[in-house]
Amino acid sequence: MKKQKMFVLNQLIKKGQVSRNTCLENRISRLGSIMCIFKENGLNYEAGYKNQIDGKDYVYTILKGQKRKLKNLVNIFG
Repeated sequence: MKKQKMFVLNQLIKKGQVSRNTCLENRISRLGSIMCIFKENGLNYEAGYKNQIDGKDYVYTILKGQKRKLKNLVNIFG
């Protein structure tokens, strides 16, 4: 599970968002659970369905001012 959390964190750091389909392609089926853990550790984000190139997808997007919190989460879960 540690590698899964790091994958999600890397997506959030690089892209500012992570999608359900991206995680499923990488064999991560517990994205909602991972995001709840991050929320409990202080990360603020918004989530919802967004239109992507290949249809609708559920996307978690971090809010402004969360880059420092992401780095702290890397230290906790990395």
